[in-house]
Amino acid sequence: EYLPSSLYRHPAWIAWKASLGWEPIKACEGIVLLARRLGPGASMVYATAPSSLFDPVAADEDEDPDYGAALEGLSLELLSYLPGDCAFIRWDLILPAWTDAQGLALDTRLQEMRMNAPTRHRRFRKAYSEATCLDTMVVALDGGPQAIDSGLDYRTRYSVRLADRRGTVVRRVGEAGLPAFHGLQRKTSARHGLALHPESSYRGLFRAAREEGLDLDLYLADLMGEATAAAIIARHGADAWYLFAASSPEHRASAGPTAILYRALHDCEEAGL
Repeated sequence: EYLPSSLYRHPAWIAWKASLGWEPIKACEGIVLLARRLGPGASMVYATAPSSLFDPVAADEDEDPDYGAALEGLSLELLSYLPGDCAFIRWDLILPAWTDAQGLALDTRLQEMRMNAPTRHRRFRKAYSEATCLDTMVVALDGGPQAIDSGLDYRTRYSVRLADRRGTVVRRVGEAGLPAFHGLQRKTSARHGLALHPESSYRGLFRAAREEGLDLDLYLADLMGEATAAAIIARHGADAWYLFAASSPEHRASAGPTAILYRALHDCEEAGL
């Protein structure tokens, strides 16, 4: 399966993280480390594991993949690059969660045990909180616009038609749409109990994108001039990422989020992504 991860090693993404207090560390090829102080005499390092790390990891259908052994080996290789007071590396993995016979994610403790099972030192611990969305999809855009439409399920097609009937309009507005985006994000974060980052943080991302050559855009859906949903989309190479999104609970019937995603899929397909 194709798992795009190059965005998180793009100079714009790294520059943005640096503006938020992370210190980039150059390590072996394909790995970007970001260090941050935890307090006096202690720091941590954050890293995104490239999907290619796990390409050679193969296992019998009745066995668990040796993800832990592969990641342990890489962690040991990186020790010489880490700050002397580094307490731990936090890895974000683009990997499927281990699931039970019904396809549901296993208990955190069981996932931790499976990650440690093939390792020598048994030092992996499951993070208490997630930094990224747990439900992520990779959508193939080959086959033309008709293939995109035929790949939508019934409810999504209904929402696309509903947005059209209600008069929802989607525009690409770029950085100028950040005030509307952040206003919607305040409602979204309160609704779902998510951390709310300041608008200046996203302005920093757009600034880093301009300076480092990352294609970044903001899509805004509105109904009769009132913003109902927004999303920030990044493009790099052959891939596009649906990064950050927000919506208004008062205008759920306008189907703004679906209208934005539908427009973005078709725009990216037209661009050859």
